[in-house]
Amino acid sequence: MSFRRVTACTALVLGLVGAPAALARPGLAERLVLSGAVPAWAQAESRVGPLPGGTVVDIAVVLPWRDAPGAASLAARVSDPEGTSYGEHISSDAFRDRFSPTAATVDAVQSWLAASGLELGAMPANRLYVPARGTAVQLARAFGTTFGRYRVRGRTLRAPDRSPSAPADVGRLVVGVRGLADEPVFIGGEEARDPFPVPLPDQPATPADSAPPAAIVFGRPCSEFHGARTETSLPPIYGRRQPAVKCETTIAQQRAAYGVDSALQQRIDGTGQTIVIVGSHAIQTLPGDVREWSKRRGLPPMKPGQLTQLSYPTAYQTPNVEPILRPAVWSLQAHMLVENIHAMAPSADVIYLGTTSSFDLANGTTLAVDGKLGDIVMNGWYSAGENTNPAQIAQISQTAQQAAATGISLLFASGSIGDNTAVGGGPSPAYPANDPMVTAVGGTSLIHGRGGRLLREVGWAKTVANLEDGAWVDDAPATFRGSGGGISAVHPQPAYQRGVVPEARAARDDGSLGRAVPDVAVNGDAETGLTIGLTQTFPDGSRAYAERRHASGESATAVFAALVALANQRAGRNLGFLNPLLYALRVKSPAAFRDVVGSGLVTAGVRTDFLDGSTAASGTKKVLKTFEAYDSNVPVIGYDTSSGLGAPSRKWLSLLR
Repeated sequence: MSFRRVTACTALVLGLVGAPAALARPGLAERLVLSGAVPAWAQAESRVGPLPGGTVVDIAVVLPWRDAPGAASLAARVSDPEGTSYGEHISSDAFRDRFSPTAATVDAVQSWLAASGLELGAMPANRLYVPARGTAVQLARAFGTTFGRYRVRGRTLRAPDRSPSAPADVGRLVVGVRGLADEPVFIGGEEARDPFPVPLPDQPATPADSAPPAAIVFGRPCSEFHGARTETSLPPIYGRRQPAVKCETTIAQQRAAYGVDSALQQRIDGTGQTIVIVGSHAIQTLPGDVREWSKRRGLPPMKPGQLTQLSYPTAYQTPNVEPILRPAVWSLQAHMLVENIHAMAPSADVIYLGTTSSFDLANGTTLAVDGKLGDIVMNGWYSAGENTNPAQIAQISQTAQQAAATGISLLFASGSIGDNTAVGGGPSPAYPANDPMVTAVGGTSLIHGRGGRLLREVGWAKTVANLEDGAWVDDAPATFRGSGGGISAVHPQPAYQRGVVPEARAARDDGSLGRAVPDVAVNGDAETGLTIGLTQTFPDGSRAYAERRHASGESATAVFAALVALANQRAGRNLGFLNPLLYALRVKSPAAFRDVVGSGLVTAGVRTDFLDGSTAASGTKKVLKTFEAYDSNVPVIGYDTSSGLGAPSRKWLSLLR
């Protein structure tokens, strides 16, 4: 994002912003509080000190649509498969002409920010938010607050100490403000809880810091199919000795599970479709690695122009409080997503939109939709638990309305930490998957038997145990990974879920009904996912292409994005916002979905890990992976908060219209 200084500000002493004394408030005496900008984790007992006054902070003042009811109505009408306007999507230009905030609204907000000494950034074409940048001192003066540093789950995060405010004449025009507090996100995979975490340095990333991630390569033995090779030398658990984990789920097996093999035979391969992945950073080795991975699997290589990387606004500005967004971490994520898409929709185009921070992940999503960069926009990120900042909620909700109106399918992973109790608080879905206007994708585990036969598809919910002194030791809360889901306390139940999601499951504590998450689920388990390939950095410092199993809630979203590309191609048009169609299909054609239910079996697998991550030089260790270790998201017959409506069956593509 480029910035320009609109007006010179008076000289300010860059001290510490956080003193309890009141600050002078520029502008009108009457001010309106911008509620929701102080996150729940910013508690007094967690405050470790004031934020240095010279800290540069990016913000976005989010504006409402000019005709908010009209935008919501249009998005609903064109997405209702029973309505007369179904599929009558409009262009991005037409949407902006009808609903973008007025120039007068933008001018008023920009004038106030500039008068406060802030630098203004370039707005998106739809004028959904006004970006600005300033020091903590400048922002404290502009918003009438102070800033502190808060220690939260081992990280030090920025937040305002009290609710910010704006002059009343400006406050009446806006939804709220993003960025005054850090917006931490999560990404999927098991590195954070498995034995070999990706190193997370404390310093910001730089162009020289784009080295491939530390190598993780799994050892042998592994099983040709589920349960094929028992680890006889290891102690029993769950009443028997457990088998080695499956070596891999093949592309053919994953395709067959969802009917993609039949679609490919009919030349439904994603031709004419573009899938946009909103991620972080430019991944330098991605094109060559995907080419090598495809070659080893007999897939056609991606053609020139089929894979594009865009950086928004640049690839190397990761704040030091967000080490999870470093290039080395996102390299694994990007390869996993692109390779899963290419496996399932080999002719679809892919755009990888690399952002710079948690703050810009949401902005990148808006950019992808407003610029209509693709037919399907999927996100490789989520935030554990629900977001209560109206500005953050509104940016995603309004972006989703524009996506629906213009025929774009907007997909978010439902998360990889189940009901989020493991990260504090009670059960809740993740943000932004909790938004009723996005399609939330959960994860499952595909269990294959001899000959590649699909035995069952169960909910993804796993824990990890290590072998210590001859016994398996498990810290379930700390190692749990599974499909995200739950009932939203923020969003009410949408119309499309009525009569499909049982009231007893959608009920909140106060008796009202909430938005249920996820909507659908596909394979997202690292032990049953595809083998992916990428350039990695080995213990001796060498860099080489290597392969490993890896999957997550985000890879499940990539698989489903590929299925949507195939469905769009088959339909000859973009299906757009999918949820009303999916829930109607579940009622009219139940065979379109495979009901994911608990197997009633306690199954596990033993994985062999190298102590140095990738070679036998330092020895190996055994790690037990227990399947179906459900939290409150338990798969049952019908809708559930583990797998939603279920997994697309082999008939799903042919039945979806």
